[in-house]
Amino acid sequence: MAWLRGRWSIENLFKYASEHNGIDSIASYLMDIGPDERRVNNPERRKLHTDVRSAESTLAAAERALGRQSDAWVSDMDEHLTAMRTLRDDVTIAKDQLDEARQILKGVPAKVLATELDPSVKQAKLRIERRGLQMVCRLLAFNAEAWLAEHFNAYLSDPDEHRAIMRNLLHLPGSFSYERKAITVTLDRPDSPRVARALEMLVEEFNNGISVYLIGDRRALIYRLAQAA
Repeated sequence: MAWLRGRWSIENLFKYASEHNGIDSIASYLMDIGPDERRVNNPERRKLHTDVRSAESTLAAAERALGRQSDAWVSDMDEHLTAMRTLRDDVTIAKDQLDEARQILKGVPAKVLATELDPSVKQAKLRIERRGLQMVCRLLAFNAEAWLAEHFNAYLSDPDEHRAIMRNLLHLPGSFSYERKAITVTLDRPDSPRVARALEMLVEEFNNGISVYLIGDRRALIYRLAQAA
C-alpha cells in the first residue's frame, strides 16, 4: 500500500506540473544550427544486404536444380552425369559468391554520420541551457505552489479541493501600500467564510515567520486580509 501511495503521488505530481506549470512544453524556440551529427542508416550496407539476399536466392535455386536432376528419370547416364557435374559446379560457385557477399557486408557499418553522406547537411538543436533554466523555474513554481497549498490546507482541512482553491486564490485581487520600512499587501476577502478564515490564518503564519523581501528592496513584505464589509 505504501508503494502504491508513492506511485500515486508521483503520477499526481507530473499530472499537475504538466497541466498547470507546463513542464512538458517548450517556451523557448531559439536554436543552434550546426553539422548534423546523428547516425543514420548506411545506404551502402542496404545495397550489400540486397546482394546477399540475391546470392542466397541463387544458391537456393542451384540446390533445387541439383535435387531435381538427382531424382530425375535417366535414359542416358553420360548426359545425366554431365548435368550433375555442371549443377554441382553451379552450387559451388553460388556458395562462393554468397560467402564473398557476406564477407563484404561484415566490413560495412550499419550506421554512419549524416555528414559522411552529405557534408552540407545541417541540424537545428534547442539551446539546452535555456531549456534547463526554463524547467528549473517551472519546477520551482510548482514546488512553491504545492508548499503553499499544503500549509493552506492545515487550516482549511479539505484534502480534495485545497489545491484548486489555492490556485484560484493566487489570482485574488488586492492592493499595495509602500511605506518606509515595509510593503503591505492587502488581499481582498474571499466570499467563502471558511476559505477566508483559512487564508487569514495563513497570512498570520507568514507575518510571524521568516520575513520576505522583493529582489533589490530591503523593505519586508507584510500581508493583510481586508476586513469584511
